[in-house]
Amino acid sequence: MISRPLHRFMFGVLVFFPLAFFIWYMTATFHLAPVAVVSEAVLNFIMPDALMWLKLDGHTLVIASNFGPDQAGNIVSPPQKGDLLGFHQNPLIYCYSLPLLMALILATPSNDKWLNMIWGTLLIFPTEVFSMVSSVLKVLTFDVGAAFQVQQAITPLGADLIAMSYQMGNLVVPMIAPLAIWIALHRRFIVELAPQLDAVFAR
Repeated sequence: MISRPLHRFMFGVLVFFPLAFFIWYMTATFHLAPVAVVSEAVLNFIMPDALMWLKLDGHTLVIASNFGPDQAGNIVSPPQKGDLLGFHQNPLIYCYSLPLLMALILATPSNDKWLNMIWGTLLIFPTEVFSMVSSVLKVLTFDVGAAFQVQQAITPLGADLIAMSYQMGNLVVPMIAPLAIWIALHRRFIVELAPQLDAVFAR
């Protein structure tokens, strides 16, 4: 049954995905660290003075905002007496593209698996940064709330766009990105499975 290329590929994905997921989960602290560093730099550039810092605590992303309650209970920036608003996120819920992509690459017949894995890791990285940045922006916009929106001059339309980017970064991008990257790296195999696509890739 698994002698056909498509069947072999599907069987390979089923075999490699649990292994890739296990390695990804056990090494999350290491592969999420550069995502958090770059995301913090991006956020500090596009939303200056909004964050104190962004750090990983194991698998948890700790968001320390530059906001906190004053004596009257109003949210102000900078926070008074170090009483800042902090939040926790699980970045694994939007960074699962990597093990899916690795499983697709490992299951695809190719002499360049290692090279494709390197390229895949590099290409998936910006999508993980986008997902993390959009998730933190959602927290600042709607959990910190009006104080952040006033500080950064965010309009109602801007808040809607942040909410939309959060949905994209958490629901759409993690599913589409690994498939798009896999297709880009394995056109020959895809044409072997579906020869009619040769004309599409030739354009």
